Amino acid sequence: VKSGVIDGAKLEIHKTIKNYDDDKVLMPNVIFKFNIKPDDSVVAGKKEEKSGLDIKPGIVDGLETSKEVSYTNSDKPNSKDKYTYFDFSQVKFTNVGIYRYVVEEVQDTVSGIHYDSQKWYIDVYVVEGDNGFVPKYIVSSKTLETKEPVLFSNSFDTTSLVVKKEVTGNTGDKTKNFKFQLLLKENAYFSAGQKVSVTITSEKASEVTTATIGQPLIFELKHNEQLKLDKLPVGITYQIDETSKNSDSYTTTATIQEGEQSQNSYVLNSDKETDKSPDIITVTNKRDTQVPTG
Repeated sequence: VKSGVIDGAKLEIHKTIKNYDDDKVLMPNVIFKFNIKPDDSVVAGKKEEKSGLDIKPGIVDGLETSKEVSYTNSDKPNSKDKYTYFDFSQVKFTNVGIYRYVVEEVQDTVSGIHYDSQKWYIDVYVVEGDNGFVPKYIVSSKTLETKEPVLFSNSFDTTSLVVKKEVTGNTGDKTKNFKFQLLLKENAYFSAGQKVSVTITSEKASEVTTATIGQPLIFELKHNEQLKLDKLPVGITYQIDETSKNSDSYTTTATIQEGEQSQNSYVLNSDKETDKSPDIITVTNKRDTQVPTG
């Protein structure tokens, strides 16, 4: 359908996710919807100069006017292109002519998804066949001037989460491992069992592992070490907890910085839903000991 002209009765709708090129990024479970309707802006009596045919608003009697394309967490960049079709073969056309329609993508509200607002004009050329009026070919365009195949191009955001460890106080042990737990919660868009890449960084090395949605990830951090998820989905809820908090005479506090905002207090093990702004959580263990005097 390279030219935007289809010989026959089926209009192809091509859907792509233009920024999906990293197989370590988790594709959301998401459904994209497309609606077709008559172009009511057509002026009565208008004709196509080349063919002499009347141009009239499309007829939907016999036409399925809504179509969907689905993606799941299992989709990878090699399956980012998908297709669906509007079939005009059963439409009850009333005469020869050019029947004009408009196809648009439904502007849904799934977090992190950017929807395509392009309006496509569809001209269905109808001729008289052996058994009535039938669609002969279909022309698609953005502007009614240049013919192009119908393409809806979307994108989606990812974000990042960093968990940092700090140890302070006159008897804070900067060689001690403190135990943490990360939980990514499943929802309608990100299913339990799916995996997200995690990097744990110390001064000497980096370890790459995975966090499984719906299952706690247990890890340890010393002073100045961090955990990072740099391909975290937008619209997923996480919890961070230091499971050894407030033990061994340490006082444990946490702050969160969201994007360019200033730091605010973070309650460990509380829910936080990701958005486009990266999150940095700093967990501080402070221990001050008064030295006994004689």
